Amino acid sequence: MSDSFVAIAEIAADAWMGERMRACASQQAHLNTWPDDPIEWVSDNRYIWASSPSWGEKWTYAQATHPDDPNYQPGRDDAVITDADILTTVQTLHDPPADG
Repeated sequence: MSDSFVAIAEIAADAWMGERMRACASQQAHLNTWPDDPIEWVSDNRYIWASSPSWGEKWTYAQATHPDDPNYQPGRDDAVITDADILTTVQTLHDPPADG
């Protein structure tokens, strides 16, 4: 099953996912040398990181498993898109491998 465009758009617009991405990118900027502002990078690239493989599928599944909870926030649930998922995405997208 491929990630739906609705799920990708929801992830890109989710406040908690944005905050988690900013936290990760800021941490990586602190630990490494980034030529750009990590906060701007997260905002400018939100549809790219939101379309990371399987994120939309995980998001849709999480929503489907909480149909009766109007307060459920999949972006705040780190069991849906894990911190490891976020870190891998930030590291991969910010410093893509060189073509060889």
